[in-house]
Amino acid sequence: MQNFFIFVSCERGQTYKVGRRIVKEVPGVLEVSSISGKWDLLVRLAIEERKDVGELVNDSLAAIDGIRKTKTLVAYHVYNPDDVYF
Repeated sequence: MQNFFIFVSCERGQTYKVGRRIVKEVPGVLEVSSISGKWDLLVRLAIEERKDVGELVNDSLAAIDGIRKTKTLVAYHVYNPDDVYF
């Protein structure tokens, strides 16, 4: 699985509605967090490596009313506290 983090900026007053729709409608979403600052939501997503995240973002996220813009980051490795030994 390939992991991604997607920052989402929402139209004014639409953050909660957009967050709920992302959880229900976008495949591979692990969690959606409301955040402060320039962006309104942070989406954690995991998809099969051979699938195209750009297509997923453009087809699924773009279809949700209330989203102004997104920024996608790829995550290459997960550091799990249970897996780290000193």
